[in-house]
Amino acid sequence: MDKEHITVYRQTLDVIRKSLWGTGQATADENVYSELKLHCILGLAAPVLPELSLEPALYDRWLKSIIYQVGRYYCYLEAQSTLPVTVPYVILKGTAAADYYPCPEYRTFGDIDIMVKREDYRAACDMMLEDGYLECTSEGNADRGRHREFVKKNISVEVHAFFALLNDEKAAEYLDELIEENIGPSHKLPDAVNGLVLLEHISQHLEEGLGLRQIIDWMMFVDKCLPDEKWPEFQPMAQKIGLEKLAVITTRMCEVYLGLPERKWCSDAKGYYCEELMLYILSCGNFGNKRIDDLFDYNVTTFSEATTLKKTIAMLQRRGMINWEAARKHRIIQPFAWIYQLVRYFFKGFKRHDSISQFKKEHREARRRNELFDVLGVRQKSKDLFIYKEGKYQKE
Repeated sequence: MDKEHITVYRQTLDVIRKSLWGTGQATADENVYSELKLHCILGLAAPVLPELSLEPALYDRWLKSIIYQVGRYYCYLEAQSTLPVTVPYVILKGTAAADYYPCPEYRTFGDIDIMVKREDYRAACDMMLEDGYLECTSEGNADRGRHREFVKKNISVEVHAFFALLNDEKAAEYLDELIEENIGPSHKLPDAVNGLVLLEHISQHLEEGLGLRQIIDWMMFVDKCLPDEKWPEFQPMAQKIGLEKLAVITTRMCEVYLGLPERKWCSDAKGYYCEELMLYILSCGNFGNKRIDDLFDYNVTTFSEATTLKKTIAMLQRRGMINWEAARKHRIIQPFAWIYQLVRYFFKGFKRHDSISQFKKEHREARRRNELFDVLGVRQKSKDLFIYKEGKYQKE
């Protein structure tokens, strides 16, 4: 990593610590602004914006972005309070996570997630349509049956039949049943269950690339709800979904790099894994948006997923369908999408300078990443994924 990136990362972390905890000194420039934007956390700097020694034009642009975000927050609150769903449901993430922040309106919102009881799923979706929402569920999610997505007035609502996406059948069943048991008239989960949802959300998306917004959601939950005396209650729940180590290492990382006040229950986390995780998150951006056009990161992902011949071909087929427009139009050639993607990787890779060395580097990086994910216990595409389907949990 070059000195310029290191400087931007340090300044970005300084701004976060100053904004959330009022500690240390912070300055910012166009690069830091861009970094925070890529992680969807520009709004966090609102309390300290006048202290960041910004150029006037950048200050005005940043301030306008925050004002727009605050306005969107209240639009989301209104949409959430007027949902047409009359069956019992619970809010996942979103405002449930924002409530742990010092100023909830400074958290960026993507959509509204709700989960209903499985027997109410079809009825809830019908209610959304009857109220004028337009359905925009992706083909993959429609096939999976996990949730359906609806849009109205530029606000997206996802109605979930189940939430967990884990490599362990019993863990997925435990979390979904825990959420469903707590669906009630308040539309709110108990804090401990909220924490499990935030933790599992990190697990769901970490491999594809996860930014600081989701990490800070977890950090603010920990700050409000997981002091040392509460950990013995939460720990066995985290163990049951296989994410105790993720909780411990992520929390210690937040203490070291993001200013979270220290607690004893995560003090034994190895600094090496905390550093690896933070550098990985910084390199990703929100849902991997910093890496989307980077061949290096595509190849690292390829090596991470391709642990057997069958999984290698499945991964190539999936990416081939994304990249080969003709295959999406003509069903007859779709079975050969994996060959198209393999050739695409080959030619793009060998156009680069010193391509052999680059591929070796990517292979080493993939091994390091897989080691980190194994230690954290997070969901990985190279392993079987269990979801609720046809009345039971089974391999996807």
